[in-house]
Amino acid sequence: MSQKKQPENTSNKSIKKTKRTKLRRFFLTLTILIILVGFIGAGAVVGIVAGIIKDTEPIDASNIYDRLDESSFILDSEGQVIEKVQTEGYRDIIDYSRMPDHLINAFIAIEDERFWNHNGLDFKRIFGAAWTNLKTGSRQGASTINQQLAKNLYLTLDQTYTRKIQDMYYAVQLNRQLSKEQILEAYLNTINLGSGAYGVQAAAQVYFSKDVQDLTIAEAALIAGIARNPSRYPPMRTLEKQHVDVDKHDILDDSHPIYTIVYNDEFEGRQRLVLNNMKRLGMISEEEYNTALNEDIKAKLAPSRFTSEQTSSYFGDLVKDEVLTALMNKGHSREEANNMLYSGGLRIYSTLDSRMQKILDEEYENQDNFVDPQGRPLLTVGEDGNVQPQSAMVIMDHTNGEIKALIGGRGITGRKIYNRALSPRQPGSSIKPIAVYTPAIDLGLTAATVIDDVPVYYDRGNPTRRYPANYNHKFPGLSTIREAIQRSSNVGAVTTIHRLGNYNDAAAFNIMFDYMEKMGITTVVRPENPYVTANGRKFMDTTYSTALGGMTHGVSPVEMTGAFSTLANEGIYTKPITFTEIKDKHGNMILENKPEKQRVVSPEVAYIMTDMLKSAVTSGSGSKARLDSNNSQIPVAGKTGTTNDQKDAWFVGYTPYYVASTWIGYDTPDKLPQGSVMAAQVWSNIMKRIHADHSPKDFEPADNIVKKSICTKSGKLATEFCSLDPRGSTVRTEIFVRGTEPTEYCDVHVMADIHVPTGKLATEQTPPWEIESKVFIQRPVPYYPEKHGGIVPDDYMYDLPKEYYDPLVDGFGLPPYLDGLPDDLIDNENPDDMWPDDEYYEPYLDDPIIDSIPNNN
Repeated sequence: MSQKKQPENTSNKSIKKTKRTKLRRFFLTLTILIILVGFIGAGAVVGIVAGIIKDTEPIDASNIYDRLDESSFILDSEGQVIEKVQTEGYRDIIDYSRMPDHLINAFIAIEDERFWNHNGLDFKRIFGAAWTNLKTGSRQGASTINQQLAKNLYLTLDQTYTRKIQDMYYAVQLNRQLSKEQILEAYLNTINLGSGAYGVQAAAQVYFSKDVQDLTIAEAALIAGIARNPSRYPPMRTLEKQHVDVDKHDILDDSHPIYTIVYNDEFEGRQRLVLNNMKRLGMISEEEYNTALNEDIKAKLAPSRFTSEQTSSYFGDLVKDEVLTALMNKGHSREEANNMLYSGGLRIYSTLDSRMQKILDEEYENQDNFVDPQGRPLLTVGEDGNVQPQSAMVIMDHTNGEIKALIGGRGITGRKIYNRALSPRQPGSSIKPIAVYTPAIDLGLTAATVIDDVPVYYDRGNPTRRYPANYNHKFPGLSTIREAIQRSSNVGAVTTIHRLGNYNDAAAFNIMFDYMEKMGITTVVRPENPYVTANGRKFMDTTYSTALGGMTHGVSPVEMTGAFSTLANEGIYTKPITFTEIKDKHGNMILENKPEKQRVVSPEVAYIMTDMLKSAVTSGSGSKARLDSNNSQIPVAGKTGTTNDQKDAWFVGYTPYYVASTWIGYDTPDKLPQGSVMAAQVWSNIMKRIHADHSPKDFEPADNIVKKSICTKSGKLATEFCSLDPRGSTVRTEIFVRGTEPTEYCDVHVMADIHVPTGKLATEQTPPWEIESKVFIQRPVPYYPEKHGGIVPDDYMYDLPKEYYDPLVDGFGLPPYLDGLPDDLIDNENPDDMWPDDEYYEPYLDDPIIDSIPNNN
């Protein structure tokens, strides 16, 4: 039997069909698996996203501005901004209505061109950016303005999927809770635009020194372009001077002592892209586009003071410290006060007078103000880079306590951290009016009270040592308190305070500290136990050094200014202040800073002190501080101060307008080539300019003041003998608080007969022709040079002699017209006869003097 053979091609087709079937089943299965995995993955993704959103804090966009940090500003007394309170950046929030359309369009064109139409997310842009990134490997962003605002307000800058999901969620929520205009307003007040500028108003000020509504299209496009990379695209950079290369950098501003602002052209490409987008979207015309492209941006750049590297002024630092203290005193915690100051958008109205501050700054830059006795500038630079010697000055309106100008150093090259206006230094004799003489007048002594300026011994540890010495090592003798102040007598100061304490050290000590504290001096701490033991004796070692300004802690220029303001302000101490009020960013009053005031002495006491300190400038140690040659047009009252080792020099004084203190010294105390003369001269140079536009004015006299003609050697009412003092008349018209004027007459000046050849007091045996009547001073307490190492006070030669004429010791002289006769007229036959022969007497027989000659025969 034969079998039928199958065709070969039929068999192959069957095999192929089977394979195709299997492959089809494989891909179907794979597709189903992929779809299943996709659904499972999508479910997982949805679950993850839902979980992140569930854990995300909800937002309330109605309080959106409460989340914005806004820089605070310090304004001067005229309301002009003088300083931004330093934060991480400068922000000044403005309303949407103040933002020009071309600025808004510039940001929309470059950041979110479908902003007006999306619900917070731009899916077209998201997928487009994803496709571009997949193809090119780049990292294009797709954030909308809503997302950027959400990130700035509510989130960190972390590049994570969680943060990205959160900002997308918040972007949608913002779109639901706010209008598009509100979102734009918040965004444009928030965005980082480089150089420390946050928000468009800040950027307009930082780069062009103008308000945002005044920006041109080109300027708006430049600012909008910065948002992509705030560190790369700003038109300027701030560099430290050592990093500036004049061959490479195009300098815009080199006026700052530390930093230089240079031009940065990297913004140009980004600006052109913004302008292209604006033209493409129909936001600007072809003509506006070309005009903006051709605008010379570099010529229009005007860097403002609000750059990120700005340094604070001495005054600004003090204002910030006082604002923090005031806010905490009002009940805020330190953290709350800090947040309010640095991020709360406060407007702090300071007391600063910008004109006066400019004068102060200029004079402190003038090296001719700080010279040695030969007129050579004192200018050395220490290891810390600071100029030496240093100086500080404070100027204050004594009627209200407002500090009008302040400087804490000269020739500063680094940040202004060490404010010498707040640093306590030894005040020297400038403390005497506060610690000694104001208490003296207030407790019943007068400007005419006399002390004997002779060697004294107030070193309680060594009672045999003469202490203190006067600065010139001279002792003028009997002097009024007025004269002691004029001469800056150390003996006068310690003698006065010793007398005030009724010759009790502890009482004198407490009087000084009581008055210093009442006049605002807090850095001089009253010791709990001022007693020490030496040489087996317990004594107070601080009393008399304090009277001379030798204090453990010293006094700051600010406190010295405040203390002297008591005398300038009719006896009322006014605590110095640097600001008058604080308002929030909406203009609401937060705090009014009314100065603390306290009456310390009566107007009459203050006026007498002023009159004496005026004398100290007119004809005393402070003469260099005068504003005019006679100290009469706008008189100055004040006091110099130099420490014994000449490490600190002061002048503290006041006019009818202002009170001011000047200190000069080395940061690491060293001897100055000259003392208070330099401080007084600096004070005068500055205050002459301060008062240049002020009318002549004298100090207002107090009501209850009387005048009396007194003797400056007794302090009592003058007699005719006072005008016959051999040095000239010692009669002076002095002023007194009514009731303290003297009622007794001078008993220091006396008339006495002396034996002229010996200077001794005459007796009955003194030849009449050798007697002369003269006016002398008779000290209440006799002075004996031999008890003081032979030291003779300046007025000792006018003391009433202590010895009497004795003819056996001092001889017996001829009448003046007989003295020196030739020998042949003498009766030589009688050696004991001292008279001429008888015939010589004939012409003088009727002479009454001859009649009185004793007969030696």
